[in-house]
Amino acid sequence: MALGSLLKKELHWSRHNAVALLLVLLLLPTVFAATSVAFQHVIPRDASVAVTPQNDSVAEDDVTFVKGAITLFSDPAVIEDTDEAQRALRREEVYAVIQVPPDITDPSANATFVLTVDGSIVPFTEASTAIRNVMAFYLQRFLPADVSVDRVVVGTSNTLAEYLVPIFLVSITMLFAFTYVPYNLANEAHVLDRLRVEASLESVLWAKLIYFSLLVLVPVGVFAGLSSLLGYAVTAFAPGTVIAILLTFLTLAAVSMAIMVLTRFSTLGRFLNVVLFLGLLGFGGLAYPVGYFSPLRKVIVRLVPVHHATIVVRSSMLKDVPLSLFGDVLLGLAGVTVLSLLVLKLSAVYYRRSV
Repeated sequence: MALGSLLKKELHWSRHNAVALLLVLLLLPTVFAATSVAFQHVIPRDASVAVTPQNDSVAEDDVTFVKGAITLFSDPAVIEDTDEAQRALRREEVYAVIQVPPDITDPSANATFVLTVDGSIVPFTEASTAIRNVMAFYLQRFLPADVSVDRVVVGTSNTLAEYLVPIFLVSITMLFAFTYVPYNLANEAHVLDRLRVEASLESVLWAKLIYFSLLVLVPVGVFAGLSSLLGYAVTAFAPGTVIAILLTFLTLAAVSMAIMVLTRFSTLGRFLNVVLFLGLLGFGGLAYPVGYFSPLRKVIVRLVPVHHATIVVRSSMLKDVPLSLFGDVLLGLAGVTVLSLLVLKLSAVYYRRSV
């Protein structure tokens, strides 16, 4: 059976399951996007920040001292180059850049620190005023110079509702991959053997992946329309958003399909997919910046590809950043996608040899 015929079969199936598709692809994105206006306050508990010298006259020991002083309320890392620190801020590797002025140990000097934050990272931006006050208090306590801290917000300044839009979009993508895709496979389990007479199991699975990957762009359009209607400063169809969403869906859908194949399309497979969905939702670092809760969770979140995909989606939707800024991230996501497709291929081979 040709790929085109398989795609027509999927379209026919969708017509007979229009209610389920409307629920997952249209209703849920609408509810999530509308619900975003109800969230107004988020209080972070911790943050990764970069400490960098303002100029070449700042002593290395002074930068190291400041790093130790602010450890009381943050997770600092020294980045010698200011431009590199700003790049790390745009990539959400850190959530603030603290520039250390010269002569901080001179009692007669006026030492003005600069705390730079990204306006699109709303949970941290809203808390950065309080963090600036805490920072000024501790530095004034530990340093002989007359200390002051200036807070600078760079990039776009978004509302919390706008900040939640890309998070909801990634969540919908995950939900579609881990619930609807397994549901589709389970419902068609009884006809797979018949289809294998006309086409290989791999062809059937590839057709489903292609078809569902096109469908997953529907929520992007829904969020784009509702964001425009609500007046949100969100660019839903940015290239980075589309690429990251497609790579994320292909990866997760391939994994969920492999689970269903290996469990012979049983209820156990659907249950395992739901568990995996909830696990990624809880430990994917979608809403809060990493390091807000515990060092262990920070390590775990950094290992989850969905977290990095969310950063790309959020940055593409909320910031005016070039796609090249996340070139290495997208390449890594593509590698993970290829690996997940290989797992799906191997699961199909195992299924075919075990029946």
